[in-house]
Amino acid sequence: MNYESGSYPPKLSGIAAKLLAVYSEWQQYMHSITKTLRYSLAIHIDQIFVEIVSLTAEAQFSSREIRVNPINQAIIKNDTLKFMLYTIFELKGIDNKKFLSLSVKTEEIGRMLYGWKNQCPKIEPRPDKKINETPPRTKVATAGKNEKE
Repeated sequence: MNYESGSYPPKLSGIAAKLLAVYSEWQQYMHSITKTLRYSLAIHIDQIFVEIVSLTAEAQFSSREIRVNPINQAIIKNDTLKFMLYTIFELKGIDNKKFLSLSVKTEEIGRMLYGWKNQCPKIEPRPDKKINETPPRTKVATAGKNEKE
């Protein structure tokens, strides 16, 4: 890319830079996967990578109070990604060296996501509402039921 007149690419957070690096590595490996796995499982893995990147960006640009939801979703997606990478490894889609490289990095991303989640402020229930409190029962008027006409 050509950055002229003092414009530079945006600075990425640590987790975004790690995600970009591991996704770039995955893209290099994807072309060596057999066609049947590349056009099924590998495409699904690619979509999960994109979802994690998207959720991370959403969390990064959200306010601190609502950041925890996209982080939780990114954690779930990252865990799914690790399982799918293991699946493609077991199906002989990628070799041991590639699998280890990707899995170590996705594990590190997971730790970073959990750390980020733990930094988010805890949302506590409002004190004016009690959990599991049932509203008081009201009596229903039954006028005329037992009366004879």
